Amino acid sequence: MVKFIRIQCHKLLLICCFGLAACQPKGSLIYQHPNPDAYPIKHVVVVIDYLNLRDDIGRYWDFDSYYHQQTLGHLFAQVKTALNAAGYPEVKSHLLSSGLLIKSDLAVEHYWQDQAQDELLYPPYLMAQSKIKDEQVAQHQEFLTIMVKYLAQRRHDKSDPVSLRGMQMGYHFENMQMAPDTAIMYIHINQSAPGIMKQLGSLLLTGAIASQADYTHVGLDLGSHKQASIFWIDKDSGEILWKNHSNKWSTDQPLAQLLQHFPNNR
Repeated sequence: MVKFIRIQCHKLLLICCFGLAACQPKGSLIYQHPNPDAYPIKHVVVVIDYLNLRDDIGRYWDFDSYYHQQTLGHLFAQVKTALNAAGYPEVKSHLLSSGLLIKSDLAVEHYWQDQAQDELLYPPYLMAQSKIKDEQVAQHQEFLTIMVKYLAQRRHDKSDPVSLRGMQMGYHFENMQMAPDTAIMYIHINQSAPGIMKQLGSLLLTGAIASQADYTHVGLDLGSHKQASIFWIDKDSGEILWKNHSNKWSTDQPLAQLLQHFPNNR
Protein backbone atom coordinates (compact mmCIF):
# COMPACT_ATOMS: atom_id res chain seq x y z
CA MET A 1 0.00 0.00 0.00
CA VAL A 2 1.25 3.47 -0.92
CA LYS A 3 1.54 5.83 2.05
CA PHE A 4 0.95 9.50 1.33
CA ILE A 5 2.25 12.51 3.21
CA ARG A 6 0.52 15.88 2.98
CA ILE A 7 3.16 18.52 2.43
CA GLN A 8 2.12 21.74 4.19
CA CYS A 9 5.15 23.89 3.50
CA HIS A 10 7.16 24.75 0.42
CA LYS A 11 10.40 22.93 1.20
CA LEU A 12 11.86 22.43 -2.23
CA LEU A 13 13.14 24.77 -4.88
CA LEU A 14 10.96 24.00 -7.87
CA ILE A 15 11.39 24.89 -11.49
CA CYS A 16 8.52 26.06 -13.66
CA CYS A 17 6.70 23.57 -15.83
CA PHE A 18 4.37 25.49 -18.11
CA GLY A 19 4.94 27.78 -21.07
CA LEU A 20 3.38 29.29 -24.13
CA ALA A 21 2.35 27.23 -27.12
CA ALA A 22 3.95 27.75 -30.53
CA CYS A 23 3.25 26.51 -34.02
CA GLN A 24 4.14 22.85 -34.42
CA PRO A 25 5.34 21.08 -37.57
CA LYS A 26 3.37 18.14 -38.88
CA GLY A 27 4.21 14.86 -37.24
CA SER A 28 3.45 12.71 -34.26
CA LEU A 29 3.61 13.60 -30.58
CA ILE A 30 4.90 10.07 -30.04
CA TYR A 31 8.69 9.78 -30.14
CA GLN A 32 10.42 6.42 -30.51
CA HIS A 33 14.15 5.96 -30.19
CA PRO A 34 15.51 4.32 -33.37
CA ASN A 35 17.36 1.63 -31.40
CA PRO A 36 15.91 1.13 -27.90
CA ASP A 37 17.33 -2.41 -27.76
CA ALA A 38 20.79 -0.86 -27.35
CA TYR A 39 19.83 0.11 -23.79
CA PRO A 40 19.26 -2.95 -21.57
CA ILE A 41 16.91 -2.27 -18.67
CA LYS A 42 17.45 -4.11 -15.38
CA HIS A 43 15.85 -1.64 -12.95
CA VAL A 44 12.77 0.60 -13.19
CA VAL A 45 11.84 3.82 -11.36
CA VAL A 46 8.41 5.46 -11.73
CA VAL A 47 7.66 9.15 -11.08
CA ILE A 48 4.02 10.31 -11.38
CA ASP A 49 2.67 13.82 -10.81
CA TYR A 50 -1.11 14.21 -11.03
CA LEU A 51 -3.10 17.37 -10.32
CA ASN A 52 -6.83 18.08 -10.53
CA LEU A 53 -7.71 21.39 -8.87
CA ARG A 54 -11.41 22.25 -8.78
CA ASP A 55 -13.13 25.61 -9.19
CA ASP A 56 -14.73 27.31 -6.21
CA ILE A 57 -16.57 30.51 -5.36
CA GLY A 58 -14.06 31.28 -2.62
CA ARG A 59 -10.55 32.69 -2.70
CA TYR A 60 -8.74 29.37 -3.23
CA TRP A 61 -8.90 26.46 -5.64
CA ASP A 62 -10.07 23.17 -4.11
CA PHE A 63 -7.89 20.10 -3.66
CA ASP A 64 -9.35 16.76 -2.52
CA SER A 65 -6.67 14.52 -1.02
CA TYR A 66 -8.86 11.42 -1.08
CA TYR A 67 -9.56 11.50 -4.82
CA HIS A 68 -5.97 12.40 -5.68
CA GLN A 69 -4.69 9.45 -3.67
CA GLN A 70 -7.19 7.15 -5.37
CA THR A 71 -6.21 8.33 -8.84
CA LEU A 72 -2.47 8.17 -8.18
CA GLY A 73 -2.81 4.64 -6.84
CA HIS A 74 -4.84 3.62 -9.89
CA LEU A 75 -2.30 5.16 -12.29
CA PHE A 76 0.58 3.44 -10.50
CA ALA A 77 -1.17 0.06 -10.69
CA GLN A 78 -1.72 0.50 -14.45
CA VAL A 79 1.93 1.47 -14.94
CA LYS A 80 3.14 -1.66 -13.15
CA THR A 81 0.81 -3.85 -15.20
CA ALA A 82 1.92 -2.27 -18.49
CA LEU A 83 5.63 -2.57 -17.67
CA ASN A 84 5.22 -6.18 -16.60
CA ALA A 85 3.38 -7.00 -19.84
CA ALA A 86 6.22 -5.38 -21.81
CA GLY A 87 8.80 -7.59 -20.08
CA TYR A 88 10.39 -5.06 -17.72
CA PRO A 89 11.56 -5.78 -14.15
CA GLU A 90 9.32 -5.13 -11.18
CA VAL A 91 9.12 -1.48 -10.10
CA LYS A 92 11.17 -1.16 -6.90
CA SER A 93 11.30 2.66 -6.55
CA HIS A 94 8.59 5.24 -7.05
CA LEU A 95 7.58 8.84 -6.37
CA LEU A 96 3.89 9.76 -6.51
CA SER A 97 2.87 13.39 -6.08
CA SER A 98 0.33 16.13 -6.68
CA GLY A 99 1.70 19.59 -7.44
CA LEU A 100 5.33 18.51 -7.58
CA LEU A 101 6.23 21.06 -10.25
CA ILE A 102 4.45 24.14 -8.93
CA LYS A 103 6.95 26.90 -8.28
CA SER A 104 4.96 29.11 -5.94
CA ASP A 105 3.26 29.07 -2.56
CA LEU A 106 -0.07 28.39 -4.24
CA ALA A 107 -2.40 27.62 -1.34
CA VAL A 108 -5.47 25.47 -1.94
CA GLU A 109 -8.46 24.61 0.21
CA HIS A 110 -8.15 21.08 1.54
CA TYR A 111 -10.97 18.59 1.08
CA TRP A 112 -11.21 14.94 2.04
CA GLN A 113 -13.89 13.03 0.11
CA ASP A 114 -15.77 16.28 -0.61
CA GLN A 115 -15.64 17.39 3.03
CA ALA A 116 -13.86 20.69 3.72
CA GLN A 117 -10.94 20.57 6.16
CA ASP A 118 -9.71 23.43 8.34
CA GLU A 119 -6.23 23.68 6.85
CA LEU A 120 -4.79 25.09 3.65
CA LEU A 121 -2.30 23.02 1.68
CA TYR A 122 0.81 24.22 -0.15
CA PRO A 123 2.65 22.45 -3.00
CA PRO A 124 3.45 19.71 -3.32
CA TYR A 125 0.05 18.89 -1.87
CA LEU A 126 0.66 15.14 -1.72
CA MET A 127 3.79 13.03 -1.89
CA ALA A 128 4.58 9.35 -1.45
CA GLN A 129 8.01 7.94 -2.13
CA SER A 130 9.62 4.54 -1.85
CA LYS A 131 13.39 3.96 -2.11
CA ILE A 132 13.93 7.47 -3.49
CA LYS A 133 16.15 9.71 -1.40
CA ASP A 134 14.98 13.22 -0.51
CA GLU A 135 17.80 14.81 -2.49
CA GLN A 136 16.70 12.85 -5.56
CA VAL A 137 13.21 14.35 -5.37
CA ALA A 138 14.51 17.79 -6.40
CA GLN A 139 16.45 16.18 -9.27
CA HIS A 140 13.35 14.39 -10.54
CA GLN A 141 11.44 17.68 -10.33
CA GLU A 142 14.04 19.38 -12.50
CA PHE A 143 14.15 16.63 -15.12
CA LEU A 144 10.37 16.33 -15.39
CA THR A 145 10.00 20.10 -15.56
CA ILE A 146 12.36 20.38 -18.50
CA MET A 147 10.60 17.60 -20.37
CA VAL A 148 7.08 18.88 -19.73
CA LYS A 149 7.98 22.47 -20.51
CA TYR A 150 10.14 21.97 -23.59
CA LEU A 151 9.66 18.48 -25.01
CA ALA A 152 6.16 17.20 -24.24
CA GLN A 153 4.31 18.74 -27.20
CA ARG A 154 7.16 18.65 -29.67
CA ARG A 155 6.11 16.82 -32.81
CA HIS A 156 8.37 14.29 -34.51
CA ASP A 157 8.73 13.20 -38.11
CA LYS A 158 11.25 10.51 -39.09
CA SER A 159 11.89 12.34 -42.36
CA ASP A 160 12.81 15.53 -40.48
CA PRO A 161 16.01 15.04 -38.41
CA VAL A 162 15.62 18.45 -36.78
CA SER A 163 12.35 17.32 -35.17
CA LEU A 164 14.22 14.49 -33.46
CA ARG A 165 16.83 16.71 -31.83
CA GLY A 166 16.81 17.23 -28.09
CA MET A 167 15.43 13.79 -27.30
CA GLN A 168 18.07 13.18 -24.66
CA MET A 169 18.73 14.61 -21.23
CA GLY A 170 22.46 13.87 -21.28
CA TYR A 171 24.41 15.50 -18.48
CA HIS A 172 21.29 16.09 -16.37
CA PHE A 173 21.51 12.52 -15.10
CA GLU A 174 25.24 12.41 -14.37
CA ASN A 175 24.83 13.07 -10.64
CA MET A 176 21.76 10.89 -10.17
CA GLN A 177 22.70 8.08 -7.78
CA MET A 178 20.98 5.07 -9.30
CA ALA A 179 21.98 1.56 -10.25
CA PRO A 180 23.32 1.03 -13.79
CA ASP A 181 20.85 -0.03 -16.48
CA THR A 182 17.98 1.85 -14.83
CA ALA A 183 15.04 3.27 -16.79
CA ILE A 184 12.76 5.97 -15.41
CA MET A 185 9.13 6.45 -16.41
CA TYR A 186 8.02 10.04 -15.85
CA ILE A 187 4.29 10.82 -16.00
CA HIS A 188 2.77 14.29 -15.63
CA ILE A 189 -1.02 14.73 -15.73
CA ASN A 190 -2.97 17.94 -15.09
CA GLN A 191 -6.77 17.83 -15.36
CA SER A 192 -7.57 20.95 -13.39
CA ALA A 193 -10.62 23.09 -14.05
CA PRO A 194 -10.63 25.48 -17.05
CA GLY A 195 -8.84 28.72 -16.23
CA ILE A 196 -6.48 27.22 -13.69
CA MET A 197 -3.89 26.32 -16.30
CA LYS A 198 -3.61 29.96 -17.39
CA GLN A 199 -3.28 31.12 -13.79
CA LEU A 200 -0.61 28.50 -13.14
CA GLY A 201 1.17 29.56 -16.32
CA SER A 202 1.45 33.15 -15.13
CA LEU A 203 2.78 31.93 -11.78
CA LEU A 204 5.17 29.32 -13.10
CA LEU A 205 6.58 30.74 -16.30
CA THR A 206 9.52 32.39 -14.55
CA GLY A 207 12.40 30.07 -13.81
CA ALA A 208 15.63 28.67 -15.16
CA ILE A 209 15.80 28.17 -18.91
CA ALA A 210 17.52 24.98 -19.97
CA SER A 211 20.99 25.70 -21.30
CA GLN A 212 20.78 23.44 -24.33
CA ALA A 213 19.59 25.12 -27.50
CA ASP A 214 17.30 22.17 -28.18
CA TYR A 215 15.20 23.16 -25.17
CA THR A 216 14.59 26.81 -26.04
CA HIS A 217 11.17 26.11 -27.55
CA VAL A 218 8.45 26.28 -24.89
CA GLY A 219 5.81 23.82 -25.91
CA LEU A 220 2.98 23.52 -23.41
CA ASP A 221 -0.41 24.73 -24.61
CA LEU A 222 -2.10 26.62 -21.78
CA GLY A 223 -5.33 26.81 -23.76
CA SER A 224 -6.18 23.22 -22.86
CA HIS A 225 -6.86 22.18 -19.28
CA LYS A 226 -6.07 18.51 -20.02
CA GLN A 227 -2.38 17.71 -20.20
CA ALA A 228 -0.89 14.21 -20.08
CA SER A 229 2.76 13.43 -20.83
CA ILE A 230 4.79 10.24 -20.44
CA PHE A 231 8.56 9.85 -20.89
CA TRP A 232 10.66 6.66 -20.79
CA ILE A 233 14.35 7.43 -20.21
CA ASP A 234 17.56 5.45 -19.97
CA LYS A 235 19.32 6.87 -16.91
CA ASP A 236 22.89 5.97 -17.97
CA SER A 237 22.80 7.79 -21.30
CA GLY A 238 19.99 10.26 -20.68
CA GLU A 239 18.38 9.10 -23.92
CA ILE A 240 14.62 9.39 -24.20
CA LEU A 241 13.66 5.96 -25.48
CA TRP A 242 9.97 6.82 -25.93
CA LYS A 243 7.57 9.65 -25.14
CA ASN A 244 3.99 10.69 -25.77
CA HIS A 245 1.70 13.64 -25.00
CA SER A 246 -2.04 14.24 -25.21
CA ASN A 247 -4.37 17.15 -24.45
CA LYS A 248 -7.44 14.92 -24.82
CA TRP A 249 -6.70 11.91 -22.63
CA SER A 250 -8.15 11.82 -19.10
CA THR A 251 -7.80 9.49 -16.15
CA ASP A 252 -11.18 7.85 -16.80
CA GLN A 253 -9.56 6.25 -19.86
CA PRO A 254 -7.07 3.35 -19.79
CA LEU A 255 -3.45 4.41 -19.48
CA ALA A 256 -2.73 1.96 -22.31
CA GLN A 257 -4.14 4.56 -24.71
CA LEU A 258 -1.16 6.80 -23.90
CA LEU A 259 1.33 3.93 -24.19
CA GLN A 260 1.01 3.39 -27.92
CA HIS A 261 4.11 1.82 -29.48
CA PHE A 262 5.79 1.56 -26.09
CA PRO A 263 8.94 -0.57 -26.57
CA ASN A 264 9.18 -4.10 -25.18
CA ASN A 265 12.19 -5.17 -23.11
CA ARG A 266 14.13 -7.71 -25.18
